[in-house]
Amino acid sequence: MIVADVEQIMEQWAPRWIAWEKDNVGLQVGNRKARVRKIHICLDVTEEIIDEARRAKADMIISHHPLIFRPLTSVTTADPGGTMILRLAEYGIALYSAHTNLDFTREGVSMSLGRTLGLKNIKFLAPLRGLMTKIAVFVPSGSVGPVMEAMTQAGAGIIGNYSHCSFQINGRGTFLGSELSNPTIGTAGVLETAEEVRLEMICPRFRVSSIVEAMKSAHPYDEVAYDLYPLDNESTEFGMGAIGELDPPQSLSRWLKTVRSTLRAETLRVSGPNPSQVRRVAVCGGSGSDLLQAAVDGAADVFVTADVRYHTFHDAGNQIALVDAGHWETEHPVLPVIASKLEQACSERKERVVITVTNRKTSPIQVH
Repeated sequence: MIVADVEQIMEQWAPRWIAWEKDNVGLQVGNRKARVRKIHICLDVTEEIIDEARRAKADMIISHHPLIFRPLTSVTTADPGGTMILRLAEYGIALYSAHTNLDFTREGVSMSLGRTLGLKNIKFLAPLRGLMTKIAVFVPSGSVGPVMEAMTQAGAGIIGNYSHCSFQINGRGTFLGSELSNPTIGTAGVLETAEEVRLEMICPRFRVSSIVEAMKSAHPYDEVAYDLYPLDNESTEFGMGAIGELDPPQSLSRWLKTVRSTLRAETLRVSGPNPSQVRRVAVCGGSGSDLLQAAVDGAADVFVTADVRYHTFHDAGNQIALVDAGHWETEHPVLPVIASKLEQACSERKERVVITVTNRKTSPIQVH
């Protein structure tokens, strides 16, 4: 396995296009053709993490937070970030970062946090919209199967846990080929009528080009008639935050003890009501203050996130119990999930790659 293969595995799960526009995700340091035998996973890249990776003889580090976030003007040892970049290059360790794309994907940061806290029936708190496109193509009746399969293999027709999802309508198409045409059905210069099927499938917008290419390759016509429709549907695969249920319900005070110990949080900042029974919980790993209203609208009893501003605690008032459990604390549950995804992919590819996850708490914040 090479670095480019690891990139592909990560981006099938957390595609780069879903990240915020100004986020710097993807390969940050390294050679895409370099061999990968060991991968070390962390939240933040620090000197200590690089030491761990070197001791483990890792060829690659996968981090959540990018080491290179702002445009670089120089890479020198006068800067802590520059020092780490130079060390990675010296040791031949590639660095790949999945940031907001990992926040927004299914089983990403927030859903991992929810599962770690014992939530069930987890869904996105704020599903993203406008990410899908419907492709409608007109296919001769006898060619629907191959065209549909080609589109499916290229990434169309996936809805939640189902693949090969399509809608088909029978009809008649007409065409008159010019003298330069080479019609599959009929004769050039003659108005023809053909039994056709309108085949509709949805796909992520970033896959449209490759799916259209696959569709045309499998289609028998030299000129393929198709339509593209941008959709405003809520996505089932991408969103912000997560919401789920505690079963059985617990008192807030009892559940907060679980939150603190499970997340390795030294302290919790809490405001709002003190419900005797916490049933519905919203979460957002990392800085999630902007999702407060979504948590309230989702009828959550508690909203767990990080980096909550003073005025946001006031905004929450008595509508909801608001818990700031810390940035590192609410994001580190995704690390073993990354490892699991990579292990599964390596197994499917019959690749032997050793994957380790740091146990180091890399938050720079100290509580006194």
